[in-house]
Amino acid sequence: MASNAAVYRRRLQILESVRSRGMATVEELSESLGVSPVTIRRDLDHLSREGSLQRKHGGAMPVGEEGSVPEKMLSEKDVLNIEAKNRIASAAVELLGDDEIIFMNSGSTTLCFLRALAGRRVKVITNNVASLGVAHSPGVELMILGGEYRDQSQSLVGEFALSAIQNIWSDHTFLGTNGLSLERGLTTSVYQECSVNQAMIDHTHGRVVVLADSSKMGKVANFVSSPISNVDIVVTDLECPDSFRTELEARGVQVILA
Repeated sequence: MASNAAVYRRRLQILESVRSRGMATVEELSESLGVSPVTIRRDLDHLSREGSLQRKHGGAMPVGEEGSVPEKMLSEKDVLNIEAKNRIASAAVELLGDDEIIFMNSGSTTLCFLRALAGRRVKVITNNVASLGVAHSPGVELMILGGEYRDQSQSLVGEFALSAIQNIWSDHTFLGTNGLSLERGLTTSVYQECSVNQAMIDHTHGRVVVLADSSKMGKVANFVSSPISNVDIVVTDLECPDSFRTELEARGVQVILA
């Protein structure tokens, strides 16, 4: 039986092949990856269920581009909606108690959150390499996950990062996101980041908190990190549409406006 790392690597290769070709058949994927058609069908079904590709008869296609969110460099995102992100970060810090252990993913909003932790006692476990450049108080202990470095997002991803998360249980998880949709849930533009987000959620004892300014509401990126049902709290800004907030609350998600 293949290891989790081998399965992860094969599914990533499938996604890259489907996106580069525009359409890939079970037979083509089976031949290029050296596994059986049954294994490929199982992988395609899994990737389809999580929203990473569209299953078609005999193969698969990339997810549709309509409403999708292209990936931006972290340096670009760091200056967008900065005032709202800082308010969101300050409100999110109030959810924490001292001496807690938290997961925090990559992104510009989570960097604002890290800055807002000044004066708190907390251990932050993250794949956000940019966090090394953020000044933080002595009470904030920073642990960086290993893995493959992605320059565009300044983050660590891949099998090593996922393996490290499997050995840790956090008190809470704080996640930035590229899009938040009622139908698709929490989505990201990069499959490798999606896997890290999923692992953080799966290894959390407490609350999953999404930090997202109003520009992310209703947006859908290419890959699903989690359905809405796994999110406990969304911290956003006052521009969040009332209808969207009401729908989130109807689904059991607490919404904090900052």
